[in-house]
Amino acid sequence: MTRATRSGGVLCAIGDGAAPGAVAAACRGALLAVRDRLTTLQVDVYSDGPWPPDAVEAVQELDELRHARRSRLATRLGREPSISLDLDPRDDHELGLALAIAPYTICGSGFDERWQLLWDVNDTGTSTTFVLLPHELDAVRAHVARSGGRRTDVVVLGGSIG
Repeated sequence: MTRATRSGGVLCAIGDGAAPGAVAAACRGALLAVRDRLTTLQVDVYSDGPWPPDAVEAVQELDELRHARRSRLATRLGREPSISLDLDPRDDHELGLALAIAPYTICGSGFDERWQLLWDVNDTGTSTTFVLLPHELDAVRAHVARSGGRRTDVVVLGGSIG
């Protein structure tokens, strides 16, 4: 029996032993899959290790956004902006920035209109959960397979979808 959520989706994660490329593909594929259901997307512009070359440009742009969106009071007091940044999942460019850092951030979260957590990546891809509808799970598994991983790298917690 699957562990269903209020949205009718199932709770999924990246399986133990998945290769780094499969982890990256699952983090990105899940964000793409749930995008239309997200109303809020938050990412921390911080990583447990050095940012890989394919993320550096996005990190620089996200850092600029963090500083630009810092409150006037924080600016006046000389405070550094928060490492967390709210992005618009409907904006293709902002989504692209989130996709670039998704596997490497210490925290990325996507919520629906009821604030149900649908996409959660933490600790540089070592802790992940996704609430996926059956067609979204198929899309994420296909994305992982196209990226050189195994479809079975994305697992349903507590059961499987038929």
